[in-house]
Amino acid sequence: MSTALTPAELFAHIDAGDVPLILDVRNQNEFESWRIEGTREVPTRNVPIWQAVEEVEDLAAQIPDGTIVVCAHGNGSDLLIEMLAQAGRSVTNLVGGTAAWAELLICLPLPGLPEPFIGWQIQRPAKACLSYVIGVPGHACIVVDPARFLQEYLDLAARADMTITHVIDTHVHADHISGGPQLAERVNATYHVPMEDTGGSTPFANEPLIDGAALDLGAASIEVLAVKMPGHTPGTTCIHIPGHLLLTGDTVFVRGVGRPDLTGQADDLAQQLFHTVHDVLRPLEPTTMVLPAHWTFLNEIGTDGLVKTTLGEVFNSTLMSEADMAAFVREIVTSLPAAPQIYDTIRLVNSGQPATAAEMETLEIGKNQCAASTTT
Repeated sequence: MSTALTPAELFAHIDAGDVPLILDVRNQNEFESWRIEGTREVPTRNVPIWQAVEEVEDLAAQIPDGTIVVCAHGNGSDLLIEMLAQAGRSVTNLVGGTAAWAELLICLPLPGLPEPFIGWQIQRPAKACLSYVIGVPGHACIVVDPARFLQEYLDLAARADMTITHVIDTHVHADHISGGPQLAERVNATYHVPMEDTGGSTPFANEPLIDGAALDLGAASIEVLAVKMPGHTPGTTCIHIPGHLLLTGDTVFVRGVGRPDLTGQADDLAQQLFHTVHDVLRPLEPTTMVLPAHWTFLNEIGTDGLVKTTLGEVFNSTLMSEADMAAFVREIVTSLPAAPQIYDTIRLVNSGQPATAAEMETLEIGKNQCAASTTT
C-alpha cells in the first residue's frame, strides 16, 4: 500500500478486507458525527491530531503498519504520517481527508433489467445514499435522487451514448443536498420533484410527476412509470418498471421503512405509509427488485455489493405485514429517535433556499438517519 490513497482506492482496500486500522485524527465531536465506512467493518481509532503529535512515538508503537490516517482535509494527516515514519511506522494518508471521502461515488451495474434497459446504482458511502441512472443505450436515460456531485452521472450517460432527459428526486431530501436541479439545468433535462414537499413552489424549473405518468426513454416498449408512495414525505413519487424494479426512495428500505416525522406530520404520514404499503406495494409482483435511496447497516449490502431486495423479502418483516393501521402507526411513531436539527435546513435548501459550497459541506456531515425502523 502506498503512502497516499484516494477515496476510491481506500474504498477498494476496505472492500478487499486489507485495511488493518483507520486512525482518525479529527476532533472527537467530528469523529462522533460520522466516520469512514465501506462495505465491511474496519477497526477505527480516534486520536485528535494535537494528541497524536504530542504522543507520536507511543502512537507509533500502538498501531500496525498499513494504518490509514484520516483528517478533515488531508493536511494534518499528511504531516502526521511523516512523523510516524520517523518513529518507524509505515502508514498511509487519505488524500483530501473526510471532505474528499464525502464526495466519493461508487457506480455498480444493475442486474436483471429488461431489454434494452441498462442501469447503475450509484453509492455514496459517506452518507449511505443511493442514486440511479437507468436508460436505453443510444437513446435516453433518467437520473433518480442524484448527489450534488454531477460528473459521475454525466460520465455514465455519455459512456452508453444516452441523453439525460429526466432528473427525478423522489422527494425533498432532508439528509443531503440534491444535485437534481443543477444536473437538469446543465443537460437541459426536465426536473421533477413533488410539489407537496416543497411548499407549493420552487425557484427552479420543476414539472412534478403525477401518479401513473409514463417516462419516454426512446426505443423501449416497456413502460417506466411514476408511482405516488406517500409516507416518508407527503409527495414521495417513486419509479416503477412493472414486473422488474421499483425505485422506492425513502419509503421502503432493504430493512425497514422511512421515518414519517421529518415534515412534522408523523401520525398522518405514518397512516399514509400504511396505505402505501398495503394498497400500492402489496399488489405488485413479489419478485420486483426494490432499490431504495439509502442503507442504514452494512448487512444491507449484498455479496454483489448492491443494496437491493425484493418485495417478497420486504413483506417477510413483521412490520410490513401488520394489518392493523393503529398498531402499524404506533410501532413506527413511538420508536422514532430525534431527527437531526439540520434536517429542516437541508429540506429548505433542496426546496430552493440558497447555500454556499461551504454551508453544503457542513450540512451534509453525518450519516443519514432516514429509517424509522429496521427488521431482522
